Amino acid sequence: MPKRLSLKIRARAAFEAAGLGAAWLRASFTADSDRLFLWSPVLVAAGVGTYFSLGFEPQPWPAAVLLPLALAALWLSRNHPVKALCAGIGFFLLLGFGAAVLRAQMVAAPVLARPMSGPLVAKVVAVESTESGSLSAILEPRSFARLTASETPAKVRISVRLRGAVLRPGAVVTLRARLMPPPEPVQPGGFDYARQAWFDGMGAVGFAYTLPEELSPPSGRDRAVLADLRMRIGERIRSVVGGTSGAVAAALINGERASIPDDVSEDLRAAGIFHVLSISGLHMVLFAGSVFWVVRAALALWPSMALRYPIKKWAAAAALFGATFYLLISGAAIATQRAWIMISLMFLAILLDRPALTMRNVMLAALVILLWRPDSLIGASFQMSFAAVIALIAFYESSWMRSWTSRPRATGLGALPALAGSYVLGIALTSIVAGAATGAIAAYHFNRIALYGLAGNMAAMPLVGIVVMPMALLSLLLMPFGLDGPALWAMGKGVEGMLLVAHEVASWNGADRLVPEAPLGALLLVVLGSLWLALWREKWRFAGIVPMVAGLALWGAASRPDVLIDRDAALFAVRTANGSLALTSSRPAYAAEQWLRHDGDGRRPREASKSEALACDRHGCIYKEEGRPVIAFAGTLDAVVEDCAKADIVIAKISVPYRIRRECDARLLLDYFSFWRNGATALTFTESGGIDVTTSLAARGNRPWVQRRGDQ
Repeated sequence: MPKRLSLKIRARAAFEAAGLGAAWLRASFTADSDRLFLWSPVLVAAGVGTYFSLGFEPQPWPAAVLLPLALAALWLSRNHPVKALCAGIGFFLLLGFGAAVLRAQMVAAPVLARPMSGPLVAKVVAVESTESGSLSAILEPRSFARLTASETPAKVRISVRLRGAVLRPGAVVTLRARLMPPPEPVQPGGFDYARQAWFDGMGAVGFAYTLPEELSPPSGRDRAVLADLRMRIGERIRSVVGGTSGAVAAALINGERASIPDDVSEDLRAAGIFHVLSISGLHMVLFAGSVFWVVRAALALWPSMALRYPIKKWAAAAALFGATFYLLISGAAIATQRAWIMISLMFLAILLDRPALTMRNVMLAALVILLWRPDSLIGASFQMSFAAVIALIAFYESSWMRSWTSRPRATGLGALPALAGSYVLGIALTSIVAGAATGAIAAYHFNRIALYGLAGNMAAMPLVGIVVMPMALLSLLLMPFGLDGPALWAMGKGVEGMLLVAHEVASWNGADRLVPEAPLGALLLVVLGSLWLALWREKWRFAGIVPMVAGLALWGAASRPDVLIDRDAALFAVRTANGSLALTSSRPAYAAEQWLRHDGDGRRPREASKSEALACDRHGCIYKEEGRPVIAFAGTLDAVVEDCAKADIVIAKISVPYRIRRECDARLLLDYFSFWRNGATALTFTESGGIDVTTSLAARGNRPWVQRRGDQ
């Protein structure tokens, strides 16, 4: 066959294959066109994410101008599918971006510019008891030190470690306090508490020097009543149940987790059941579902009423009321608000004779939350809860699962083994699907994977679902009458069992596996692929596996810095030849722990501070290893002068005069002023022998929650 003819045949075959592929894609898209709405919150999330990825604060007017234009384009193109699709994409992207810009403008409040001490007069908003017995409180300052009203933060969080301290929500108190700006990230690109505090309206954090003195009692006419009720419920549960079980039981009802010991929290994380402590979808379903079942079962005892009236709707209304009450006494955290919106949509669907739990309802809840609190997108709680729910609904609405759940069931006593087996299998499947959906997100945010999460959930969740949460509901119903003792006792025993499971699973070898920090792009690929797999129904959804695999392949591709300096120049770390970090000290402990965790290093700071390559004395430390730059961490001016003559890099925890800087022979000299101005700093050695310097200030950008010290 002539070569030219062979090429023509191959080209024709390629065109035909491309045509068949395009036709298959068009057919798949047409078949799944009723699922397009499910992508609207994804596009809104992309718009919100675009806002947070910027290095500057955008003006609100571009979104305000473009959004109506996009809406008009969407309306005008409603009869042209392709144009309408493009207009819809643009509209929802702008909607998310505009919501984030508007939210940042709405929550704007004064932030403390520098650490200060002085008398504080404030109203108590909320109080929690910690494990050590101290108090952690949120206050609304009326005055502080010599700040003017326009400079005083709207809310502050303080710790009161003084014995005998009493704070009552709603009361106005006075005390002497030390307040500081919300802390910056401990390394470039790390968790930014200052950003979270900005969107929470929190302008400072600190601690009390003196016992609070109450100037006026709670008025009993505002939201402080709920805060006081929460505190009283927590105190009652902790006093009746007692010990660690009491602290966990109280957290399951009022959301206060400060009194739970750190080692218990670590066991729960390692066992993969820490999600039980976050009042979210699981708790709302168990709590409101119990109300729904009890009310409907009670009404069904009267056949005449059950046959003549819509008792299912009455039960749904009662469950909606119960869910709202649970939301209020739990502190209405973002995760709880999200769960309340989702379960409210479910019960409203029952009231309107619509299917209760559908993918459409879940994505509608996501859309509402993203428009209401767009900043929740960047939190692990939002990502993990919606990832789990979306994956579970996609799994259980699949054709083979529907055929399995719709098959005829046995009745009578002979059905008990089958029901028990179905319950255990349901827990296993739910744990596997939810664990797979949230695993990458947990690894990205917390650098850990619970390898035995399936075992932990299968052993603990029956206790939570059958004993703990039903007894929590019963205890709340009986508490006003003083008859809650037996219910709280039973709840405490269930919590004890859950904690025993957590401790046992956590003790298994490798239960809590740390993983190194991953690039954001890897997580985005995994999430996008997972959404593609879950939101479509046709076979083209399996194309989502490709970006998921690509994201997992890129997981370890993040560059790891060779030198880390904390924001106060009190701690330094250098990466040794074997790839691990060596710390100049084990303090400050928080920064050291975060650096090691981001590195996927399970050592304690004390262990990491011992290295043969790092020699320290009272003047500072010096790092030497063959084939690597010599790095000096100097603590005095004399040490800086000496190290400049023999080190490639000099990092000083003090300010260095200009004359010494000019005469220094080191390739790079950084001093305290650099860290004071730019925050935590990372150095990375390039293959060409250069040194890349990354600062927290540069990574955070020029945003309203970022304080630029050099401009003050």
